[in-house]
Amino acid sequence: MRSLIDPLWLLLIVLIIAIFAKFKNVKINQSVKLFARFSIALLVFLSTGIATLIFDQLLTTETSPQANWSPEFIFVLGGGYELGADEAQDFLGTESIRRVNAASALWREHPQAQVVFSGGQPGTENDRAATRHGELSSEHAVSLGLVASRIIIESGSLNTRQHPIEALKLSGVNRESRIAIVTSDFHLRRALGEFKKHFKNVEAFGTGDAVSSLSWLDFVPLTTHLDANSYRIKEFTGIIISSF
Repeated sequence: MRSLIDPLWLLLIVLIIAIFAKFKNVKINQSVKLFARFSIALLVFLSTGIATLIFDQLLTTETSPQANWSPEFIFVLGGGYELGADEAQDFLGTESIRRVNAASALWREHPQAQVVFSGGQPGTENDRAATRHGELSSEHAVSLGLVASRIIIESGSLNTRQHPIEALKLSGVNRESRIAIVTSDFHLRRALGEFKKHFKNVEAFGTGDAVSSLSWLDFVPLTTHLDANSYRIKEFTGIIISSF
């Protein structure tokens, strides 16, 4: 279902209707053409870096814990991995790498905490073990200095809503536990909201993506911008759905 929350196919439907559908009512025809023009303008905007900057300002919500606060558990939310020809060729996606990097840096500040790599990857059940994402994340984290004995793999959760639910099933974790969640900046708001439904003491830490200065390319429609903004549109949709 998440794949259907994408601006491109919606625009194509509108354009197909505008081009091929003919209505007897002149006002309906005019309205369809106006909507098609609006859809094209919206797609152009969503294909720019300006839209990304605006979305990120709305979505980022990193917390600021007190100086003496320290986590008991650091939950690193899965960001996906790519299947290779075999297991040896599997590799983490960009967002997963960023999250593991940020979590490893946080753990070095709080080495007493246990680090939980949370989440399996939907659609890979027939090809890989459910723990595969956690294994890849663990390997990368260990290469950054995280001690293997401090790592826990939680592979039961398949989406943001399930992460805190599965977390409570882990040994030593309860509603009073001091929890740090690490995820991509644009995913912080929704992830924090879900964890706060189940835990009383939660702090959120983003990946701290580098913010480059505004350039002329941010005003140019590019597929890379559209791809990035599709993720952010899904975040807004998830926030709306989780509020019900």
